[in-house]
Amino acid sequence: MKKLILLLLFIPAVSFAQNMTELTEQNLLRGGNIFILDKLKKYDNSEIKGIPYLNKDFQNGKINFQNGKSYDVQLRLDLVSQNFEIKAKDGKITTITINETVNIKLDNEVYRLHNFKSNEFGDSGILRECVVLENISLYYFPRKSLEKPLESSIKAPSSGFKKETIAEWKDSGYYVFYINNEYVRVPSKHKKVLELNIFDNNEYKSYRKKYKLDLKNEQKLIEMVNHFNKI
Repeated sequence: MKKLILLLLFIPAVSFAQNMTELTEQNLLRGGNIFILDKLKKYDNSEIKGIPYLNKDFQNGKINFQNGKSYDVQLRLDLVSQNFEIKAKDGKITTITINETVNIKLDNEVYRLHNFKSNEFGDSGILRECVVLENISLYYFPRKSLEKPLESSIKAPSSGFKKETIAEWKDSGYYVFYINNEYVRVPSKHKKVLELNIFDNNEYKSYRKKYKLDLKNEQKLIEMVNHFNKI
């Protein structure tokens, strides 16, 4: 299988000099918080099933700068390179990377770059805001990983035909708590949550039982975060 190659060319940004009315590469650069990336070689998807994007199609989105300026654009999120792609009216696709002062609104959801600097999460990543509160917040970390099916250890009779195993982009995202100035992956088991020691154990057990907490249900997690933020 061919290797996946992603070559990035960084272009330095400068600060805003005047009000902008049209989204262009020059305008984005003037935002001061975005770098335009030139993908000299796209992902070679000819031998891979699925897509490395959150959604294949571009969707209505908005780029919001810290200084209040914003642009309506057609966007999609590349989950592998952790960058956004913009599609212009003429069909040209431009890849951008943002810093933590910019937020992207995509399909009525807010995405922002977070600097983790951790062994578990890596240096940084783009998180979707579920609920952001004073003491504890909940995010979703959308991700995809490239997986190749395991080949059977049982050898089939020689027939001159060999079935190829094809790699596939698979969803591998998960929820993340931000609490005590740390990012913590939300476990799938209640026992693991207790082992984190980020909640009062008795309160957690009581809440879990009373509200039938499902750690894979986003709405249930949001309700739980609202509850523990007040304690």
